[in-house]
Amino acid sequence: MDRLSSLFVLLVIALALACGGSGSSSGRQLQSIAIQSAVNGQQIQFTANGTFSESPTTAEPLPVNWSFGLFAPPPGTLQYTLTSQPFILDCATSGISGPGVMTAFSPKDPSAPLAGSVAFAQGVTASVSFTCP
Repeated sequence: MDRLSSLFVLLVIALALACGGSGSSSGRQLQSIAIQSAVNGQQIQFTANGTFSESPTTAEPLPVNWSFGLFAPPPGTLQYTLTSQPFILDCATSGISGPGVMTAFSPKDPSAPLAGSVAFAQGVTASVSFTCP
């Protein structure tokens, strides 16, 4: 009976591993983000496009959460609010001068809500350098 119980436990563990619990290994997932920037006088406009694993493979624009700087060290979870609108940095009124970094974040799951929290590892980030005059 003891051996049978051990065999049953091993069978349950094997079945759980075979089913996969994360759900991230299949379906359409965000793979990368590309950030474009355009300078117009004292303003810099940032837009983000996404590349996905399955059709439709691109999103232009991609809803992202914009932030200044890099995620270093990366957080365990991230609170986010996604927007498809370009981020416009006005160097004259922002108080930023010189070089900086703009980062875009979006969950890998395209059906994620527009606001919430997600494990940082379940998202995709991209960064671009900029310089305010």
